[in-house]
Amino acid sequence: MSKEEDNKALMRRWYDEMWANLDFAKIPELAGPSYTRHDIRGTRVVTAEEYREELLPIAGQWAISDFKYFLMAEGDYVTAIGTWKINDEMQWDWVQTFRIETGKLVETWLPAMATEGKWELSEIPEI
Repeated sequence: MSKEEDNKALMRRWYDEMWANLDFAKIPELAGPSYTRHDIRGTRVVTAEEYREELLPIAGQWAISDFKYFLMAEGDYVTAIGTWKINDEMQWDWVQTFRIETGKLVETWLPAMATEGKWELSEIPEI
């Protein structure tokens, strides 16, 4: 398997195993010990455990549905185009890029997420 395919496989685990099931216990398995996030809160570095703890409160509050994404990979980078609904109400659409190092997520760029999403599932390319 190529590096790009290995990296996409990691991202499929991130989305299919962790996010789809809100199984945040998997974060230390998938993210490196130092995880740099460039997102709407600015740039910050967290440990995998800190990121897990940050997300745990939503696990009991959210249900993810209508979840679809498409992955593109180049070298150490994987970009995801995706959409999902939270609690069958609020739709979030996103484009996010990740950097992978030694089989772990170590950096991500998520400049914005449309929280009043309008993308149709059919608009996301097939995996």
